[in-house]
Amino acid sequence: MRVLDIALKDMLRSIRSASFLAFGFFVPLLVSGIFYFAFGGMASGDGGSDLPVIQVQVTNLDGPDSQYEGLSVGQMLVDVLRAKDLAKVMQVTAAADPTSARAAVDRQDASVAIIIPAGFTNAALAAQGQATIELYQDPTLVLGPAIVESIIRQMVDGFSGTKIASDIAARQLAAHGVTVDAAMQQGIQIQYREWATALGQSQQEGTSVLLETRSPASAETEATEAGTDVISMIMSGMMVFYVFFTGAASAQSLLQEEEAGTLARLFTTPTPQSAILGGRLLATLVTLVVQVAVLLVLSALVFRINWGRPLPLVLVTLGMVVLSAAFGLFVTSLLKNSRQGGVVYGGVLTVAGMVGMIGIFTVNVPNASTGPFETISLLVPHGWAVRGYSLLLEGGGASDVLPTFVAMLILSLAFFLVGLMRFRKRFS
Repeated sequence: MRVLDIALKDMLRSIRSASFLAFGFFVPLLVSGIFYFAFGGMASGDGGSDLPVIQVQVTNLDGPDSQYEGLSVGQMLVDVLRAKDLAKVMQVTAAADPTSARAAVDRQDASVAIIIPAGFTNAALAAQGQATIELYQDPTLVLGPAIVESIIRQMVDGFSGTKIASDIAARQLAAHGVTVDAAMQQGIQIQYREWATALGQSQQEGTSVLLETRSPASAETEATEAGTDVISMIMSGMMVFYVFFTGAASAQSLLQEEEAGTLARLFTTPTPQSAILGGRLLATLVTLVVQVAVLLVLSALVFRINWGRPLPLVLVTLGMVVLSAAFGLFVTSLLKNSRQGGVVYGGVLTVAGMVGMIGIFTVNVPNASTGPFETISLLVPHGWAVRGYSLLLEGGGASDVLPTFVAMLILSLAFFLVGLMRFRKRFS
């Protein structure tokens, strides 16, 4: 019972602290709220997102192809981008050449430039054709370029499907002795495009040339979802950042009581040191559970963040809570007095937190989630917690987060044992 009494006393002291309430709850929500407004998360009166019109520069180098009766797939793509149902989402302006299109983006007169290469029609329709559409975007923007890229990708995937379907059909017919000429192959492609269009129209409202494009409502919905993804990552990073601060601050109370002399008097009582340290650790764990639970609930209600299924969420949260408490005990055990706390906490915890969140800062860097950035983030305990919540936001289940959970428990055990041994030696 002594352990529970000590834990309850410390937990109530933490919860009543103004600094804990500010940095434990208010600041993480405030920072995420700023990003929420910045990314257009607030809904307008008609239920749509208050998103600025995306300025797009297009250079179409693909002319009519005589082999396909003067068809220009590049122009078809431009027509899709200029479709009436996308006018509320983006404004497309023709650029004379790639250089001027990129220059408009560099001047921030446009969000993204699209360069359609010459011979794109042949590459899109020929069996072995290949071509690359260049998207040149403002690196400071996220949502607008993502919407444009999604539309372009839909079109390209549609043409790829056309080529694959016609190639497979031609092989099957040839295997049955049917001669497939250019006219028949083109007919197969037309039938596939008509089927893809009908399929798209049956799935959602909108108009289509080769593949269904999104209506303004669906495009804005996708933008809102993209904004929610950004807010989710920011919120998870802020939560991890400040939970580790709380874990360290709770452990710092040992140094404060040592300097005040109350800890020495407590050690003279029949209560064993293990019960005293165990009660402090239990208080830290309960405080962190309360902090994380409040942040998860409020962020779900205010920012509409879906943190995933209950079991994996519990695993990741439990792993982070135990890891932050153990890490706080370890860091505090390295301090000689509480005066060093400001320097160490402001330096070590801040740097470790920024390194752990490097995956959030590099979300638009290609292969960042599986490249060196992820490896660097896992060098600090914060990175493992961020990784766990990233898996949750991606829809991961218990089996997906289990390795991360186990890694956090192993790190927790190591930090706890080192910190406990140092404190026992210090207070012996």
